[in-house]
Amino acid sequence: MSDVVFEHTGPVQLLLVEDALDQALFIRAMLDPELFDVTHAQDGMQGWEMFEAGDFEIVITDLNLPALDGFDLTRRIKAKRVPTPVLATTGFTSPGYAESAYRAGVDGVLHKPVDEVDLLRTLRKLLPGRIPEPVRPPSVFALGAHPGDVVQGCGATLAFHRAQGHEVMIFVLSVDPRGEGLDRAAARRAADRIGARVLIADPTHDEDDVTTRQMLLARIVDEVAPDVAYIPSLADNAIWRKEAHRIGRAVLRDMRAVLAYPTPSATLDFRPGFFKPIEPYLDTKLAALDALSASDPDPGLGRAFAKASARYWGRLADFQLVEPFEVIKEAK
Repeated sequence: MSDVVFEHTGPVQLLLVEDALDQALFIRAMLDPELFDVTHAQDGMQGWEMFEAGDFEIVITDLNLPALDGFDLTRRIKAKRVPTPVLATTGFTSPGYAESAYRAGVDGVLHKPVDEVDLLRTLRKLLPGRIPEPVRPPSVFALGAHPGDVVQGCGATLAFHRAQGHEVMIFVLSVDPRGEGLDRAAARRAADRIGARVLIADPTHDEDDVTTRQMLLARIVDEVAPDVAYIPSLADNAIWRKEAHRIGRAVLRDMRAVLAYPTPSATLDFRPGFFKPIEPYLDTKLAALDALSASDPDPGLGRAFAKASARYWGRLADFQLVEPFEVIKEAK
């Protein structure tokens, strides 16, 4: 048994052993050529000869191959150089087939058609430190008691985030009494105008259901992993909006950046410390409000209110059109 250990830099040296050309091309298309240098063999014996002559970090092999099947190829590879990981692919879904592959020495089995996410995740596991994690775009989370709260309070700022390539999620707790008649289709259209995803909880006004709401929000925040969050201000005349603030504040307490936006029922106690210029994104916000106001007559969701608010708070920010925010937590 060889005890040679190769040191590798640059692209991962990968041997792909696959007799079906379409399958080989399919897998190659998933592998970024800047990260992987792929050598293709069309049968097991050719794969073995290439492995013996080459310097490969990993082998991906089909199990059902001509000349030398993937089971025997794996045994030879492991006898030659044990540390080299072997990833098997197969169209057979029988548990016994995969079990036989593991007994032959493979380090992982993927079933065809191979999923790109599964392939790259497995390769990262088998080659720790060699394949960088995908760069996740910044994630933004906005919480409201009603869809209109989010759009009116920070809709243009969310449009700014989308223009920067950030992922935006709006979550509506539906603790607003208007939630019983909520037009979910209108809420989705409004979110589409901004370029955001929207989730809406089933309506409830049961005070004992706060814990359930908090748990639901916690699961969503854990999935989204936001970099910044927007919640309604506590300075509000509406009890349900205050409740949304408290629930959001509790769940987001460990976040690095949390900002609070005003709703149409905000009080004079709302004291913003940050003003986001929104003129390039105001039309997007107005289009989202149009989608909502078509099914909700609340004047606080209208264009006039949005424009007036942007001008009113702009007097504190060099008379720009702005959205104002209280800084709950600021990223360091």
